[in-house]
Amino acid sequence: MKNQDEFELKRALDALPRSIEPPADAWPGVRAKITAAPRRGRADGFLAWAERFEPRQIRIAAGIGIIGIGLTFLAVTTRANARWIVTPWDLAANGGEVTLAGERLRLPNRRFWEGSALVTNDKAEARVLVGSIGTLQVFANSRVHLLEARAAEHRLALEFGMIHARIDAPPRLFIVETPAGTAIDLGCEYTLHVDSAGNSVLHVQLGWVEFAGRGRESLVPAGFMVISRPGGVGIPIRENATNQVRWATAVLEQTGAGVRADSAVRVLETYAGRFDAVTLWHVLPRVSGRP
Repeated sequence: MKNQDEFELKRALDALPRSIEPPADAWPGVRAKITAAPRRGRADGFLAWAERFEPRQIRIAAGIGIIGIGLTFLAVTTRANARWIVTPWDLAANGGEVTLAGERLRLPNRRFWEGSALVTNDKAEARVLVGSIGTLQVFANSRVHLLEARAAEHRLALEFGMIHARIDAPPRLFIVETPAGTAIDLGCEYTLHVDSAGNSVLHVQLGWVEFAGRGRESLVPAGFMVISRPGGVGIPIRENATNQVRWATAVLEQTGAGVRADSAVRVLETYAGRFDAVTLWHVLPRVSGRP
């Protein structure tokens, strides 16, 4: 029975025409229906509008859009990079006081504006967000003055006291002025102290700092320190340098040292080791021309 059904089905399929041609008079009716079709939707209209543009015009429009988005992002980022925020510490402990632009701070997250000064008394400290590039800790008995707060430059004056800076940014973006010279960040972490006489002591914990003033400059790497005075920039020495090396560099930092300078050079020749190479490199310009 099954074979008989398959035979009948095959015979019926074979009897069908191989092709079917539409009647010639059918196309006018089809064309009339297409013409009378409802207007396309908004999406189809947009596609038709876009199809009228050439590829070059589309590329120009896309480029303008990308530039606009980039400029907006740059403006937002620039404002964030230039914003300094102050948070006081230990205000409730033993009369701690932090003032910003002459106003006593009681709450965190206050804006540090250009031209204003931040002052801590002997029982308080403050933490400062340096835009989006790092942090600054202002210790007790300190006064700092914000000179520039721009995306291209952050400049601070440490009038007295101590700060600890931790900066993650391109070189020469964060700068601290002192009476003895200027500390220029080269991507680092350091502590800087200025006493009442204007003398400064710089300790570098990470990276490098350039300390410059009065025509001299010192490149201070991690593990080194430099003591500078308003009269001139000091020579970098290791944190654990020997007393002999410390004495010799202190003598060579003085102008017109005379015979003592010759003695200092001989001391360095005797006691300076390979880890004092940075110190010796800075000594060379000061003793050039000596026999």
